[in-house]
Amino acid sequence: MKRSDQLLPGPAHGSPWASFWPLLLLLLLWPIGSFLQNAALFDPYFARIICLVGLNITLAVSLQLINGISGQFSLGHAGFMAVGAYMAAYPAHAMLATDAKDAHLRLLTNPLAPLLFYLDIAVVGLCVVGICWLLFGVFRLLRRLGNWAMAVGLLVVAIWLLTDMAMGSGQDGAPPPYLVWSSLNYWLHALFDALLARGLPMTHQVAAMLPGAVADVLKGPVAYFLTCLVLLIGGGLCAAGAGLLIGIPVLRLRGDYLAIATLGFAEIIAVLINNSQPLGGALGLSDIPRFAGFGWIYGVAILTTIAVWRLTHSARGRAMLAVREDEVAASAIGIDPAHSRIMAFVVGAFFAGVAGALFAHFEGYITPRHFQFMRSIELVVMVTLAGAGSLSGTILAAIVLTVMPELLRSFSEWRMVIYSLLLIIMMLLRPEGLLGGRELIPRRWRGDADVSA
Repeated sequence: MKRSDQLLPGPAHGSPWASFWPLLLLLLLWPIGSFLQNAALFDPYFARIICLVGLNITLAVSLQLINGISGQFSLGHAGFMAVGAYMAAYPAHAMLATDAKDAHLRLLTNPLAPLLFYLDIAVVGLCVVGICWLLFGVFRLLRRLGNWAMAVGLLVVAIWLLTDMAMGSGQDGAPPPYLVWSSLNYWLHALFDALLARGLPMTHQVAAMLPGAVADVLKGPVAYFLTCLVLLIGGGLCAAGAGLLIGIPVLRLRGDYLAIATLGFAEIIAVLINNSQPLGGALGLSDIPRFAGFGWIYGVAILTTIAVWRLTHSARGRAMLAVREDEVAASAIGIDPAHSRIMAFVVGAFFAGVAGALFAHFEGYITPRHFQFMRSIELVVMVTLAGAGSLSGTILAAIVLTVMPELLRSFSEWRMVIYSLLLIIMMLLRPEGLLGGRELIPRRWRGDADVSA
């Protein structure tokens, strides 16, 4: 029997726990979180480690969808995490910096304000996509003349772009018209600022126009919850958009070439953040509202695991597994490999962005160092140690690899040496991963049929 057959479930049946156990887990999160946040009852250091485990579970499960289930090899997960973190932290930080506590309260009780920010991002993003689409059309025309023509066109555009941006970097105000790329960059910034400046007063007017009963409901904890939810989803959608933008041209590559391309994407994100003054540059962003606690982190971890599980055991998930096992055979039966890969890439990027947003609002500050290349390597090690396609193994690996460095902290400078040796021994003894393609959840709880029968 093929490995893909072992991973594909039959028709749902069995215990009603298969439907209700995730809801019960979600309901238990908040009392447990209240206990962990009480410093008198629980050590804050251990509470922090437990929350970091939850963040790593979300990141590792989302990367498992890309690397393990769809059969790709991405080294850019830290880049998606960075996009989600900064896009969720920036509106909170910017509005907090305008008027200290009053702005902080206004932000967390007005979900329309961050929603407007993400709508502005979408408008500007569509403009950028339109420009990229025009360039793509030009390159397709050049390709008809020959690959040499397209290569020359790419080189000319790259030199033109770098020269144009270098000449326009010292300009005050609008650049001269002959600096095309600098002018586009300036007017895109102006469009974003204009939409935000005109839209913020409108959000307060809309909030004031709501009926009394609705306005009363949308005050206090409900408004706080909705605002936090908008920030998390907005950060995830920005990361998903970045995943789609990089996925369409890059996912034509395979193996090592795809890994290098995704690594390049993560490094580009890091360079852009380091050189972005609004995002704090190398110093990062601080004074970020810290609302992400145990309940938020593990709620997202549970929802991510459920979403990836359901996607894996759906028709689209079966298509991903088929493409992973044999792309030619999958294409022969009508499966579009590119569509399956892009969907896995975008969904994985979305949950990585949500995890990044949670990380930003858990720490209260972020810098580019939090999202370096080694962060992607840590997540790849978790997925590799877990085994291809095993979500239970991914969760177990995330727990082990997050807790193990802390347990070895007393060994000081030998800590990372021992940690690396343990990983090498594990990979030698269990090259298929902790669980291979198996799951720890009992079959009667999963609602899967016994396909081996």
